Amino acid sequence: MDSKLMQKFIEENNCTFLYLILANEELERISKLPFQIQKTFDKKLTTIALEHVADNDIPDYFVPEEEKIEGKMQDIIDE
Repeated sequence: MDSKLMQKFIEENNCTFLYLILANEELERISKLPFQIQKTFDKKLTTIALEHVADNDIPDYFVPEEEKIEGKMQDIIDE
């Protein structure tokens, strides 16, 4: 794990608490991957989750999805 990268992220954004919350969410996401994929990782899952957050390589966990109004099939295709 690149601790310099993590330290820079925390110093620039001053959000240790947010960092840990996102790392926990990322860890949950990674933990749900199939075992065949998990065994190919060369690091611990916690380390991978921390690195993903430090690299800003995570999905948007807290952005609600927009509900689309159901319409005709052609309307959906045209979008």
